[in-house]
Amino acid sequence: MDIFKRTRQFLYLGMSILYLSSCTETENIEVKDNQPPNYKGVSTLRIENYVQRMFIDLLGREATDAERISFTNQLKLAELHDSCRQRLASLLMFDTTYRSGDSSYRHAFAQRIYDISKARFLEGASDPSIAQFIGNLDFAITIARLNGDSIGVYRYTDAKNKYFDVLNSRFVFRKRIKDYRNICAVMMNNSIYDGINMNSFNYINAVFDNCLNRNPSQAEFDRSYLIIHYNEPAVIFSRWAANKNEYCDAIVNSDAFHEAQIRWLYYVFLQRDATTVEVSSLFHIFYLSHQIEPIIQKLIIGDEYAQF
Repeated sequence: MDIFKRTRQFLYLGMSILYLSSCTETENIEVKDNQPPNYKGVSTLRIENYVQRMFIDLLGREATDAERISFTNQLKLAELHDSCRQRLASLLMFDTTYRSGDSSYRHAFAQRIYDISKARFLEGASDPSIAQFIGNLDFAITIARLNGDSIGVYRYTDAKNKYFDVLNSRFVFRKRIKDYRNICAVMMNNSIYDGINMNSFNYINAVFDNCLNRNPSQAEFDRSYLIIHYNEPAVIFSRWAANKNEYCDAIVNSDAFHEAQIRWLYYVFLQRDATTVEVSSLFHIFYLSHQIEPIIQKLIIGDEYAQF
C-alpha cells in the first residue's frame, strides 16, 4: 500500500509541475503590418494645407502667416504626432486668450458653429434680419398694450424671446453653459423656421430631416402631429411632450439625435458618410457628454482629414 500511495504522490507532483510550467510559458506573437506610419515624406506644403484647413473649418477663416508658420513648425517638430494635432485642435476650439480679429479662438469657433447651424436650420438668416423681427415685435407689443390685448402681449413677447434665444445660443455655447443640443432646439423653435416649413406636416418632416437625417415613421408622425398641431400630450422618443418647446427638447435629447449628429459631423468634416463601426465607437461618450468638440477633434486629427 505504501508503494501505491507513494506512486500517487509522485504522479500528483509531476502533474502540478507540468501545469505550472504551462501557465508561465510565454509566446511571442508577431503582428504584421502594424508599423507606425512614416510621416518623413510629408512636405511642408501639405502640412501648411492641413493647418489652413483646420482654421477654415473650425474658425471660418484662413490662418495668418504667423499662425500658419507657428502651427506648421510645431507639427514638424512633433513629427506630426497625434498628440500635437490634438493639442492644436483643442487650442482652436477652447482657447479664450484675446486675439485680434477673433476676440479669442473659442469665440470664433462658437460663431462658426452658430453660422453653420443657421445655414442648416434657418437658411442662413442674418442676425440683422433677426434683430429686425425683434424690433417689429417690440412695436406690436406696444400696440397690444395700448389696446389692452393681454393675449397679444403674451404671444408677441413669447415670439420675441424665441428670437433672443437664437441670438444668445452662440453665447451660452461659447461659455459652455449649454451644449449643441440647445442650438439645435432654439433654431427649430421660432417664427423663421415656421415660415420656412409652413404647416404642421412640413414642420415635422423638416425637424426629422434636420435633426435625425431621416423621415419619421407613421407612428412617429402621428404622435408628432398631436403635439405640434393640437398641443395634445404624446410620447415621442420616450418623453412626454404637449407643445413645441417640449417636442424640440425631446428630439435633441434622443439617442437618434446623437447618432445623427455624429453622421452629420462626418459629412461636414470628411465629406462622406460614417460607417456603423465609426458611429458606434463615438456614440457612447457623445451621448453621455453631449459635447460635439471631442467628436470634431477626433475627426480632424486623423490622417484622412489631414491627407497625409
